[in-house]
Amino acid sequence: MRQVFSSALFDFEFLRVLGAAPYHGAEVGECLEAASWIKDGDAEGWYRAWLDMGRRALALGEEAQARNDRTAACWAYLRASNYFRASEFFLHCTPDDDRILASAQESVDAFDKGWVLLDATVRSVIIPIGQHQKLPGRLYLPAAHQRLGADKLPVILQTGGFDSTQEELYYYGAAGALPRGYAVLSFDGPGQGLPLRRDKLRMRHDWEIITTKVIDYLARELAPEHGLDMNRLAIYGASLGGYLALRGAADARIKACVSVDGPYDLFQVAHSRMPAWFINGWLSGWLSDGFFNVIVDVLAATNFQLRWEFGHSKWVFGVDSPAQVMRAMQRFSLDDGKTQYLSRLRCPTLVTGPADSFYFTPAQNAEKIFDGLSQLGPTEKELWIGRGKSCGGLQAKIGSLALLHHKILAAAKLNGLELEIADYQHNITNHTPDFLAKFPVGKAPVFEGSDGLCLSESDAIAQYVAQSGPRASQLLGHNASSSAQIRQWISFTDSELTPHVLHLVLWRVGLGVFNAEVETRALAGDYWC
Repeated sequence: MRQVFSSALFDFEFLRVLGAAPYHGAEVGECLEAASWIKDGDAEGWYRAWLDMGRRALALGEEAQARNDRTAACWAYLRASNYFRASEFFLHCTPDDDRILASAQESVDAFDKGWVLLDATVRSVIIPIGQHQKLPGRLYLPAAHQRLGADKLPVILQTGGFDSTQEELYYYGAAGALPRGYAVLSFDGPGQGLPLRRDKLRMRHDWEIITTKVIDYLARELAPEHGLDMNRLAIYGASLGGYLALRGAADARIKACVSVDGPYDLFQVAHSRMPAWFINGWLSGWLSDGFFNVIVDVLAATNFQLRWEFGHSKWVFGVDSPAQVMRAMQRFSLDDGKTQYLSRLRCPTLVTGPADSFYFTPAQNAEKIFDGLSQLGPTEKELWIGRGKSCGGLQAKIGSLALLHHKILAAAKLNGLELEIADYQHNITNHTPDFLAKFPVGKAPVFEGSDGLCLSESDAIAQYVAQSGPRASQLLGHNASSSAQIRQWISFTDSELTPHVLHLVLWRVGLGVFNAEVETRALAGDYWC
């Protein structure tokens, strides 16, 4: 597929900016113009181009707001935020560069101007995680017309990754979740966003420590005030955030997990990209740290991607050398040497992998994670391997965000309920003592709820299931007139369609005999006139 930049890293990061276009984080023309100003591999040119484009978008937002065009202003501010975020990205080789924090703050400020104009309620929050340590977060609440109809809102807890900011997380989370009726709490943790750039908080492998405190805050401070349903809490993260989400999902309060393209073992990812003699020589002690550092630094002098990766890693982990980076990475694993961390998870989990990532293969990570969830049943876990740029093949599903939202949110059932179909053999199961104790008539279909409620008769079952979830008003009507309109078609089906359909169905399931006249009349359409 044609690339805008010849180098994989620059092209990927360009697509990362452009990929936010469906959710107003970029404009195609602006991105192509910015790309024309950038020489491949030139970090300074990249910085200047996106900084200039960010300022242009910011000016458009201010102009639109002055004219009371809230929509145009909102979109322009969101684009400006994403362009400012991108501008400082390749400066991380020298993390003491003052422009990094300045651009990051411009990104935050532009986003803050934009979210107040969204068709949603957004609340900025400060989440305490320890003595003198606090994390910035945002709670997104869907507009009234986008809510699912229940008294409480389902919630997605969104965590960032190795090089994301929570402003960028909006395009991956809230932008798709809000129209579907979900609340979203995003946050920047240690090693991410302003906590890294401003507060010097470093990344940690035991992310469950962080998410536990975030969930505590969510349950204590936000859920009661905003009507959030803590019994429908999911966690979601992409790339390294996929690993971090899996760490957080061990919390029993998490009811579902989405791990997008996360690593199983971060060190093994780095290990697989190095010559075997070099990395194994260092691991065995045959090559010293000093030698390892010299070789990496020499190679990085002529390889920008390598220079950026180790520069950013040293900054995020708070270490001073390539060898120390590799040791820090060894802690980021879902295998603690004795048991798999994944064995702690009890919630349904969606695992995704990218077939076209230049970092790792699905077999190294997504498939290994999926296999490691052996305690989950086949209906409790799902694996999606994206192939091709348009189908989720790039890391973190860059370039296919609409498909990502479709995949992760379409998995939620219409009424937010999970139904398990029990094994059943007619005239055998319904004659057993256990069945008759619950359903004395001995008929099917029947229903048993998690609270012990037992029902027979299909209409009663359908009524109960429809009325029990957050979309009851959509399924059964929100007032007398809409309920009656829905009911008339249920009654029509029962009286006019079902009796005739039964003639066609019963003999096919062994409960009747074939009747050629009935079949002929059905095929002729006599029943439906």
